[in-house]
Amino acid sequence: MQRRRGQAHIAPLLSRESSSPSSMGSDNEKRLNQRSFGVTHRIWLIIGLFLFLLTLTHFIVPTAQTPTYTFSSLDLVPKNYLNVSEAGPIPFDFCPAYGPGDEIGVKHGAVTLGKTRLHLGSGARIQRVLNKALTGQPVTISILGGSISSCHGAGDDPISPTCYPSRFFQWWNSVFPHPASELTNGAMRRTNSEYFAFCSTHHIPDATDLVIIELDVEDRADQETLENFEVLVRSILIRPDQPAVLLLGHFSPEIHTAYGFSGPENFHSVVAQFYDVPHISIKPVLYTDYMRDPDSISKFYADPVLASPAGHELISEVLIAYLQSQICTAWAVATGASFDAVPARTTFDPPAADSHGLFGGVGQRKGVPEPGKEDDAAKDAKLVLPPTSNLFHPALHVPRARIATRPNSARPFEEVAPYCVSANDLINPLPPSLFYGSGWHAFHPTTGSNSQNTKSHYWHSSLPTSKIRVPILVGAGDVGIYYLKEPISIVGEGSAIECWVDDNTPGARTIENAADVSESTAALYYIDHFVSRGSHFVECQLMGEEGQGVPIFKIIGVFAT
Repeated sequence: MQRRRGQAHIAPLLSRESSSPSSMGSDNEKRLNQRSFGVTHRIWLIIGLFLFLLTLTHFIVPTAQTPTYTFSSLDLVPKNYLNVSEAGPIPFDFCPAYGPGDEIGVKHGAVTLGKTRLHLGSGARIQRVLNKALTGQPVTISILGGSISSCHGAGDDPISPTCYPSRFFQWWNSVFPHPASELTNGAMRRTNSEYFAFCSTHHIPDATDLVIIELDVEDRADQETLENFEVLVRSILIRPDQPAVLLLGHFSPEIHTAYGFSGPENFHSVVAQFYDVPHISIKPVLYTDYMRDPDSISKFYADPVLASPAGHELISEVLIAYLQSQICTAWAVATGASFDAVPARTTFDPPAADSHGLFGGVGQRKGVPEPGKEDDAAKDAKLVLPPTSNLFHPALHVPRARIATRPNSARPFEEVAPYCVSANDLINPLPPSLFYGSGWHAFHPTTGSNSQNTKSHYWHSSLPTSKIRVPILVGAGDVGIYYLKEPISIVGEGSAIECWVDDNTPGARTIENAADVSESTAALYYIDHFVSRGSHFVECQLMGEEGQGVPIFKIIGVFAT
């Protein structure tokens, strides 16, 4: 038997080899390398994972919601209340004041609201603004204040709908609708009249009709506050646009603990009386309940100083109630039902030649003077009236003197012209060339709530002998440094600077930053007085031994009256 010789053939195990891990991996790799729309599947997978993680993070990580305010003035239609051919019913539900249609008057009562008007004055400037609004013209309103007006504790946003500026402006547009009316909230947290007396123009428009000042809980109760607050009010009243000024007061248990009943508002009322400016406050509404039971008014406060949304509602009600009473007066005068002395209806004897009515119309002429010869009344007006006065309304004149001015003073009167070089002026900051090689640097916080705090912006140095020179324009002659006091517990002996005006180094003043305070506190220090009007410069040098560092000294601004 013969054995066949031949090569035996064994078929390979294809099923085993095709299901091996290496084979599966190569197939997956091929799929990932395939392209769709010109991009490999690997890239599409990475993009999908990224979007998944982004969506997951959005739902897991808490985020602060951006506030959205639905109020809009675009659909407002102006109303000219005075453009009527015959007298009709009063178009305002809240007139007469404290009547059945006056909801705020019914809520608080005539006696309580009457006590909130610490000083009324003539109301002439307020009436001028209301006459403008009654004819359907747009009105620009500006606000200067501290933490209360900047809405700290009631939305932490200058236009928060729970804050009094927004509440007030919405009411204003309900009475005097106009799409071009504006409200500018120029408040800064923890800022008082030491700053605004010099830098108010940085926070309100160049042309405004009404400026509301709320600083009763930000200022101190002392003579220096009186002087600074006077500069603030006076500098606004003598502006070319001649706005009306209204002082608005908040009540703070913490301020009452520090000063008792006689707080900063008493010094503000002195300024209000001297310049014929109305001053209203919520203090009379809360004071009696506070003295009986301090906890009974807690709903109006976010802390012992800041107002809660309920507190801002009360502030807006006191403000609105005052203006409603003035609107009722303006309407009664316009319709002949009253004869209060307001600019629209009071009889004066204006100069003859160039007289104009309240809204620009030609006034009644006494006679035309001969060519080249001025009328006697016009000559007398030029001699008597200050340059910034309104010739047609003597009640609106700004006194040609300051509160502390004495008769027959040997020193001539100098009008204030506040000048502010501030570290928080981001529109026209000091040029970088002033800092190059000086050892001084500018600091600005990131955008957020801190940017609304005056002391968050400053120039600083820790290198002794570092020197900075700042150009200024002087008006009435006072020059000051606005700087930060630091707690002794943090800076120890602290640091100091010497400052002087121009080359008056013998008259240099030393300013130290170490103070008995609990936190960084802004302060104003005057380094010179009676400086001549015009251009000057202020120079400051950090004291200490060269080469040895000292605690940082921070300057917020250089000011001049």
